[in-house]
Amino acid sequence: MKIRFNIYLSTKSKWAHLTKIIDMPVVPRIGEYVKFKNTEMGDYFGFKVIDVTYRESGEIEIMTDLLENIDNRMYSFEDEDASEFDDYYRSFLQEGWVCERGIGPNNRYIAPNKAN
Repeated sequence: MKIRFNIYLSTKSKWAHLTKIIDMPVVPRIGEYVKFKNTEMGDYFGFKVIDVTYRESGEIEIMTDLLENIDNRMYSFEDEDASEFDDYYRSFLQEGWVCERGIGPNNRYIAPNKAN
């Protein structure tokens, strides 16, 4: 069955929402992890399924949690200056993922308060 997947990549300052329709034998359940083919960067990371939506049209949509969202930190890649985000973004596009909105600012990351 064809399923529309939504994945997210981010740094502390930018993020990208990518989508792809993938033919799967079953619908992944909330809490399960899905690994996607990535020839260039590898399929080392699993994306946690956080929402499954069944549309009236018959389409199934799955939203995954932010890649590597450890302790709800709201970003995937630690080093803002490294090209890791760009490398992963580009590699997913090469695998047929689509990013309709492009890369935008990460407004969900809240920097921790530093005591003076």
